[in-house]
Amino acid sequence: MFGKSILERNFQRTNELKQIVPSQTCLACDVCCRFLDSKSPFAPIFTDQEYKKALSTGLLENQFSITSDGSSRQIQLKSHQDMFICPAFDPKTQHCTIYRDRPLDCQIYPFMLMWSADYQSILLVVDRLCPYTENQIQGSQFKTYIDEMVEFLESIKKNIAQNYSLISRFQEDVIVVRRLQKLTQLIVNQCVN
Repeated sequence: MFGKSILERNFQRTNELKQIVPSQTCLACDVCCRFLDSKSPFAPIFTDQEYKKALSTGLLENQFSITSDGSSRQIQLKSHQDMFICPAFDPKTQHCTIYRDRPLDCQIYPFMLMWSADYQSILLVVDRLCPYTENQIQGSQFKTYIDEMVEFLESIKKNIAQNYSLISRFQEDVIVVRRLQKLTQLIVNQCVN
């Protein structure tokens, strides 16, 4: 394992990234997997491969809609009490029923991919609503994780570009941590050609 980054060491065959947020913090929280709007742009995006895997775990075709990139699908949120939840989320246990097979979009949370406000750059951002992020973002471990996350995302830039619906429009309630230069360049070149 010598010489490999945290993310490289933890990117297993299941494509599961190591989470920086401790599981006990996640399980005590009530932010992710819950949405105020049934059409939230932050509802998870699944690549085609992730979609097929999700179907094999019991999710249904009618729980997804095709995205604008034509390659990926967005899960359709379901009503629960006074909000909307991902159908893979079990509110009784606070667990994701497809956790081991969850999509990249969920694996990188509290990080997200977003266009800059002027649509000139693709940014790695952190959700301000994540309570762990607020307390840890200035720490050296979190900064190292950001560097490794950028390296990892840039290494899979072709997959992200093919599934560009993974990149949301800019929202004000995030913390911008980095511009993804290689991914931005790849997508800008795709648009020009």
